[in-house]
Amino acid sequence: MNRNSSPYHNAGWALNEHLEKGRGIKSIAFDGKKKGGAPDKATYATVCKTMQHLSIINEVLNANNKRLRDRIGFDSVRNKGLLYVMLYELLFGKYMKIRGGGKIKRMIVKYEKELRREVEDYVSKNGGVGGDATGAVIFPRYIRVNALHSNVSDMVDTLKKDLSSKMDEAQTNGAKEETRPSLIYADAHVPDLLVLPPTASSWLHYEYEPVKSGKIVLQDKSSCFSALVLAHGLGKCANEEGKVESCDYIDACSAPGNKTSHLAALVHSSIGDDDTTTKKKKKKGKANKPISTIFAFERSESRYKILDDRMKLLVPPPSDNGNKVAVVPIHGDFLKADPSDPQFASVRAIMLDPSCSGSGIVNSPDRWMEKNGGDDNAKDNKRIHSLSNFQLVALKHAMSFPNVDRIVYSTCSVHEEENEAVVSKALSEVSENWEGGDEWELMAPVCLDHWPRRGKEGGIGGLSKSQADCLVRCDGMDGDATNGFFVSFLVRKKLTNGSEKKARKEIDNAGIESYTGQFAAVCNKSTAAVFEVVPGKDDSADSSEHVQPTQSQKPAKKKMSPTEAKADVTPSTKAADKSVTKREKKLSWKRRQALQKNQRLKKKEDAAKQALQKNPKPKKKKKNDVSSGTAKDGE
Repeated sequence: MNRNSSPYHNAGWALNEHLEKGRGIKSIAFDGKKKGGAPDKATYATVCKTMQHLSIINEVLNANNKRLRDRIGFDSVRNKGLLYVMLYELLFGKYMKIRGGGKIKRMIVKYEKELRREVEDYVSKNGGVGGDATGAVIFPRYIRVNALHSNVSDMVDTLKKDLSSKMDEAQTNGAKEETRPSLIYADAHVPDLLVLPPTASSWLHYEYEPVKSGKIVLQDKSSCFSALVLAHGLGKCANEEGKVESCDYIDACSAPGNKTSHLAALVHSSIGDDDTTTKKKKKKGKANKPISTIFAFERSESRYKILDDRMKLLVPPPSDNGNKVAVVPIHGDFLKADPSDPQFASVRAIMLDPSCSGSGIVNSPDRWMEKNGGDDNAKDNKRIHSLSNFQLVALKHAMSFPNVDRIVYSTCSVHEEENEAVVSKALSEVSENWEGGDEWELMAPVCLDHWPRRGKEGGIGGLSKSQADCLVRCDGMDGDATNGFFVSFLVRKKLTNGSEKKARKEIDNAGIESYTGQFAAVCNKSTAAVFEVVPGKDDSADSSEHVQPTQSQKPAKKKMSPTEAKADVTPSTKAADKSVTKREKKLSWKRRQALQKNQRLKKKEDAAKQALQKNPKPKKKKKNDVSSGTAKDGE
């Protein structure tokens, strides 16, 4: 059987393997030895999302004495995995429709209206999707303004205009422009990072003009920490003489390039308009030579092309009056780069964000599988162990560059084995190779000294309390309003010995109010977003940039005292609360109408059945019965 003849055949086959044979979904999806080609990560995500909704789909099919189950011919369909996947796509999928064709699709679409009525009935009875589809987390929509193409003030003006025209009128409570609560805030930790309500994700996508032109980048907050720490981890960038110190950088695992372009923007802003530094690197006939160069490695050919295209979009060519940083994409393996190569002689800093398990992406399929125990834990542990070995090799290689004096090692994983343990082993195994101030040590990044969550001491990493406090962790499941992330900042001892701690560079918010949780109420009431396909390190974008809310449900209400409730209300949350209440009333009315309509239809059907029993008519044989489906259409 050719599983690639339909967009859902891979997912249907994988789901059958899981339901009929009890195989783990992850082991099925990533088994490259299967005939016909192994399903990809999109297939894995589709199967996980279908599994999330399986109990709801069964309830819909079995409602009213299995009426829809019998009409669709569920029990006679041989490829039940494909049937389940198509039902998910039609009723809960991103586009709410089934792509492609086939006999199973025709039978489902024939009863589409009745299926949707049963879903509405289920929602009205249960107050939302509920069941296994709940538990997803919604964050604010983060937007990084690309300082190489625009600035915060201009982009805020553009976004405000679009917000006023595209946001639902209820979102702002129908207030006049001058009295509306602000819906755009500046992040308190990352420069040039704006915070918008999660509902903005519906129109802030890759077809939005400022995104297409490279003026803004859709990037999660935690993934901005890597470049931020490498550029500003030591504090203010000026030396004792007040001159800007310039150098070259390496991004060891670059594609698709969001972190690379962020580093370029931060370095460019740090250099500023210092004439002394500019003149130091200028030579006759080379007026456009950059002050700093970022060597961006990517070994995958397809991802290298993506990286190259992204850099052309996000990083303009160096010029006298413009950009002072150049990004040089390198199609090659960082582990094979020679530390003594002359082209890396000026490299002083390396950003290493290698392949990882992605367990910090809170709405990823992996997180759901781990929570529901639906896969082989032994294989997962083996994979994490294999990843940590690779990560250790990559970090030790970065530490071997003789002129490099600072390294950022980061992952979007929450596992100690990929984080604290890797850093601890690297420090212990490499320290004996250096002396005279060239030894490596952990340093708490100055730019994030106001971030509260720190690393884990002891455990498998065996780090001391002081070492763990140098590490930065994010936990989206514990209120950090961003995906799980880990950042470590390794520096040569000579950078810190006998020197005073430099001050953190204050963020210029251009007069925009800082975000302090103004969208918390909106995020809580937008619960139960079902995850989208979350690319890993082998896909075309940072995994942490693709979490989009697609469903909502009625949240559980938290009991609060009158005093707490009053204190919890701000002008923006009050407006959001009113809009949510108004929206809920409207949805409730629609559900009641749907339920009443369904009851009327049921009465008509019952009356028709009774009339048919009194005056039975001969049944006509159907030509296209699902039970006679071919392998092409049904398997």
